[in-house]
Amino acid sequence: MIIKNFLLLTLILFFQSALCDTNNNTLGSNIRPLSFGDDQTIIDLKKVIWKPLKVTGLPSGAEIAVLRGKLEMGSSESLLRLSPGYKMPIHSHTSDELYVWLEGAFTLIAHDGNEIKFDSSAFISFPGNAPPHGLKCGLKKACILYLRLSRPFDIKYFPNNR
Repeated sequence: MIIKNFLLLTLILFFQSALCDTNNNTLGSNIRPLSFGDDQTIIDLKKVIWKPLKVTGLPSGAEIAVLRGKLEMGSSESLLRLSPGYKMPIHSHTSDELYVWLEGAFTLIAHDGNEIKFDSSAFISFPGNAPPHGLKCGLKKACILYLRLSRPFDIKYFPNNR
């Protein structure tokens, strides 16, 4: 009887821990990062948990994984994943914005409509209140980029520009 209860308890604990992992609580993910001390964040990028990026006026097809901070409060660091062909409308923001483009071809669109195409990784830094800009992800592969914002996320669209 004791052995049966022990086996039952073991099975319950096993399935409970398995359920925790399927509920986006994977240790080392952006939801449960590792840390060796105060203000340390260690994330296995293979364990990143993506969520739809829902911002008024922004087309669907963008996903976000917040790594540190909160978009609506202070500075933040995130990964963005854009579906193939995704177009970020022409916009500006008050926050400094730093991109490190990790995967996928893309086109950067300047406020005057000028387009610059990139076939691979790139570093992009815009100060707060920079001239409006947008981007398009290439058609063949999703785009993934690291994004650091210095202030709470805000965005203003310019629909009259391309």
